[in-house]
Amino acid sequence: MRFAFMLLRDFRNYPYLEIEIPPGASLFMGLNAQGKTNLLEACYYVSCLSSPRAERESDLASWGKNSFSLAARLEDSDSVTTVKIDTVTTPSVRRKIQINDRHVTRQDLLALFPCVYFSPDDLYIIKGSSGLRRKFLDSILSRQDPVYARLLPRYNDTVSRRNMALKKASFDDSWAKTLETLDELVISLGSRLLYKRLGLVEVLSAFTRSTYKFIAGGDCSVTYTSTVGEILPDLAGIKSRFQGKLQEVKAEELTRGVTLTGPHRDDLLVSYDSKSFRYFGSQGQQRSVVLALKMAEARCLEQSFKTRPVILLDDVFSELDPEKRSKVLSLCDFGYQVLITSTELPKHTGPKFSLFRVENNSVYPWGAGKSE
Repeated sequence: MRFAFMLLRDFRNYPYLEIEIPPGASLFMGLNAQGKTNLLEACYYVSCLSSPRAERESDLASWGKNSFSLAARLEDSDSVTTVKIDTVTTPSVRRKIQINDRHVTRQDLLALFPCVYFSPDDLYIIKGSSGLRRKFLDSILSRQDPVYARLLPRYNDTVSRRNMALKKASFDDSWAKTLETLDELVISLGSRLLYKRLGLVEVLSAFTRSTYKFIAGGDCSVTYTSTVGEILPDLAGIKSRFQGKLQEVKAEELTRGVTLTGPHRDDLLVSYDSKSFRYFGSQGQQRSVVLALKMAEARCLEQSFKTRPVILLDDVFSELDPEKRSKVLSLCDFGYQVLITSTELPKHTGPKFSLFRVENNSVYPWGAGKSE
């Protein structure tokens, strides 16, 4: 499945935009602050109703507007699908989602086609805190698995309530029963999250290793490290280990008033030669392994949805040498549509791409509508 046409109305800096998008790789060039990233953001939103950049829907509407609309025509070898999304941002977010002019739910849209978004900021998946790596896993699982998407906020809410109970129970014994109930809920919800994360990491690790070898010619490993301790992908075993660990740290938790063990404090270890990319990888190695993780994300989503994701690459050519650029573009040879933004025309990129210019709140095929 690929984007063949996009329409944006009152989205970011675009009052109105229609654009035909060809198969294969397309490069959108322009100066900074012209709307290149906004175009990729619109594609991602059409795919999953979320933004890789904005925390609130109101940030996506054009200045002074309280709504925006997006539409897309999607094509594959034997079908054409239309998607229309109308979003009102105030006083509360309301969306109308249509696929082929039929009203559908968010889950119907998620099941239609995935996108994978990559920008230089994704380097912080490796360089940043454990929370960013958990967010990376949660993003994949929440799109793949509607059960996980429902479990995660319930678990986070339960941890917050348990933290409050721990603070109160440290000086008021009447909270002991409440804490016991919350312990059971944290274990039940957290064990299911852990079970699903371990299943994902097993697949993600294999895809990342093969992709990193293709991009950088080296080896790497991706492992899940849990505050619960050493665990196997067995739900009953995870619950038992989680329960034991929670009792083991209970005294310290009461003293500190915080839940110290569980999936909300776990991490993803990405390493080579038993050394962490975060602390020992060069800038080039870190770029390559993050790109490998994002390509592995694409393959995980492809496996789940039985369609190749669209790859959205925001200003990543400036971060890659010519050989790695060529390898990224070679994804088109495997049937992926790749949409790329850049401030300049890269040299020696290898495979051909369609070229567009982004200027004055619009997008033109290269050479058309050019300003003097």
